[in-house]
Amino acid sequence: MSVLIRKNRRRQRAFCLFFIALLFFGVTNVQAETIPSLEGGAAWINSPPLSRKDLQGKVVLVDFWEYTCVNCVRTFPFLKKMYREYASRGLVIIGIHTPEFTFGRIRSNVESAVHRFGLVYPVVMDNQMVLWDRFHNHYWPAEFLFDRSGTLQYHSIGEGDYAGMEGQIRLALGLPAKIGSPEEDDASFPEGMTPELYAGASRGETGGGVPLDASGNKEKFTRAEMRPDRLNLSGDWVIHDEYIRPSGMDAGNPPEIHLPYHAAGVHVVLRPRPGTSGKVLVFLDGKPVSRKVAGEDIRYDSSGKSYIQAGEARMYNLTRGQPFGGYLLKLAFLDRGPSVYSFTFDPK
Repeated sequence: MSVLIRKNRRRQRAFCLFFIALLFFGVTNVQAETIPSLEGGAAWINSPPLSRKDLQGKVVLVDFWEYTCVNCVRTFPFLKKMYREYASRGLVIIGIHTPEFTFGRIRSNVESAVHRFGLVYPVVMDNQMVLWDRFHNHYWPAEFLFDRSGTLQYHSIGEGDYAGMEGQIRLALGLPAKIGSPEEDDASFPEGMTPELYAGASRGETGGGVPLDASGNKEKFTRAEMRPDRLNLSGDWVIHDEYIRPSGMDAGNPPEIHLPYHAAGVHVVLRPRPGTSGKVLVFLDGKPVSRKVAGEDIRYDSSGKSYIQAGEARMYNLTRGQPFGGYLLKLAFLDRGPSVYSFTFDPK
């Protein structure tokens, strides 16, 4: 049977080499055409391990996700809705958590994320990318829909396409199409929106566009002309492969990140460090973050200063619901932590 494939490249994390292959060789049907074995995961959450035998006669929607991926998080309302409406009719949803950062391999971190996002369907931890490779996947998020015979019916990557996916789920379940044309969420990005920014040596770079030094080295950054859509550092920082962490509290040049960005909201991935407070002051355009646009993780002290408290390794929401435009974010670190991994942005 033919397989419908839907792609939205503007709202996905992907490997650059795969993009190059697409540009030069075109899109090929490389994804699994029948449901592969789910053996090889590190652990299962919300369910005992499921085999292909357990899934016989079921319609199976496999969702590849990562708990610090904002694009994945924005798909959860749709996935939870599909589970509520169609699980009793034969739909099984399986979330495959393939981590981007090392701390995503820790079961307690993933369990905390599953609870925080309210995911009640089975989740398998794919710490070594065994299932990622077995499905020939290249993206977060990515959905694979298999019919009752175990044959791939539909493949979607990136956000959006919710009406199309629900239509294919109903088709696989033998249900009639919904009457009318449901309104589809806009899955496009505004022109000029800041892309995802990484902090570690493997993918990060300084405000001037110079790659960071070798992993594990300590570097001193001085305030200079700020570059837009980049992490402009000041103070002492230790550079690691996946992340950077503040080191030293020079009163004249404290560890700070200045980020001129273009978006309607911003998130940061942080990991707390033992012996540090995990507190980071947050400023927007030189002032405390307004309560009107404060993200869900922003707190305020008695003097009105806005801050976040990094208590676990995860993504923290700093601002949301801003009119799309240019803003200056500053993070000021009060001690030698937490570690900083990446920044992601909202289009609206």
